[in-house]
Amino acid sequence: MNNRAKDPGLAQYALWNAKKRKGAPQSKRVFLAYADKALGESLVSLFELKGFPAQYALDVASLHHGLRTWNPQVIFLDTRIAGCGNYALVRSLRESDDGERRLIIAMSGFLPEEPVHLLKEAGYDGHCRRPCRVWQMTDLLDEIFARGSLR
Repeated sequence: MNNRAKDPGLAQYALWNAKKRKGAPQSKRVFLAYADKALGESLVSLFELKGFPAQYALDVASLHHGLRTWNPQVIFLDTRIAGCGNYALVRSLRESDDGERRLIIAMSGFLPEEPVHLLKEAGYDGHCRRPCRVWQMTDLLDEIFARGSLR
């Protein structure tokens, strides 16, 4: 049984910057940096059940280590990680991207609601509002990898 609500629109989740790459994706690696360990690990398990190899980071140090060693195509980044209310973390990830052009999806706050235009300006490629529904996150992943957006 599917209890999905009708499309909630841009305010709840969206992908606005799908980066086109030549060729089909070789893998569908997903990295999740999330401030709540239990929920983050659960989301990673659910991604893997849906066919998306995934890893988890609780903090900035483990995020940077995972990006260097695992090279994911998509990052779901909790905007609370490292207290980066000014989006410094996503900006630094963009600066160090070295042409990889990973997709970075914000897991943005709802109280107070983080404005979508600020997420776009900071360098995010999309967003979902916390608490993010797993089906919305996997729908975004399906859309990303179906488009051949990444290598």
